[in-house]
Amino acid sequence: MKSHNFLKFASIMFAATLASGCVANCSHTKEAEAIQPVQQEVPQQEIKKQEEKKPEPASVVSSKPVEKKTEPAPAPKKEEPKKEEPKKAEAKPVSLTTPKPDPKPAVEAKKEEPKKPEPAEDEEYNRSVAQITNGKTIDHDTFNKDKEAVLALIGDLDNVMQEQNYDAWLTYLDTESINYWSRRNNLQKAQKRLPVKGLSLTSLQDYFKYVFIPSRQGNKMDEIRYETERSVKAVQIRKNDKGEYVGDTVFYYLRKIDGQWKLHLPQM
Repeated sequence: MKSHNFLKFASIMFAATLASGCVANCSHTKEAEAIQPVQQEVPQQEIKKQEEKKPEPASVVSSKPVEKKTEPAPAPKKEEPKKEEPKKAEAKPVSLTTPKPDPKPAVEAKKEEPKKPEPAEDEEYNRSVAQITNGKTIDHDTFNKDKEAVLALIGDLDNVMQEQNYDAWLTYLDTESINYWSRRNNLQKAQKRLPVKGLSLTSLQDYFKYVFIPSRQGNKMDEIRYETERSVKAVQIRKNDKGEYVGDTVFYYLRKIDGQWKLHLPQM
């Protein structure tokens, strides 16, 4: 019995051992089967993530610069219109955008100042003012105006002498000359100096016919000479064979009275 019980116990233990081993093996296999798919899925997800993070293949990277290298060909064509833009801006007329008058005329007006006298004009001016005795000075503008007025008066006198218009001649004389040469004794002094003998001077009209007209008619006046700022002489200049100035011949004396030039007859 004891041996039978022992064998029975041993068989039971052996069966239990087998059962436990089977259970262990079965559970191991089930866990392995459950774990195995998880181990297979995880690497695939990680591989996908790594693939996304991985840099692009060298072929792709190299393809991009190849595309950029092909772009420079059209680049100059795109820059051409940019160069034309400033030309269009310059082509726009300023008058359309700024209708106001250009300030340049004001600058041009300043430039239209009287020109400086030329050397020849300076020489004449210096000759004209060199004989002023009262220390006064005559500017260029006054000199030009006086010369113009004096020569215009003498031009009128030429017509008067051609017509022998005594009454018109009196209007050009100053009062002092009329009074002096209306006196008989002054006329007799002048009579003695006449180049033509036998002529008698009894009146101012005789002086006009026999003295004034013969000594002045047909002579052209060139310049004026100041004695004072209100007294000038109209002269004909003399030149040598080289055309150089050598002197003056005085034909008229004039005085400015009340702003007008009057003919003055020199006294004896």
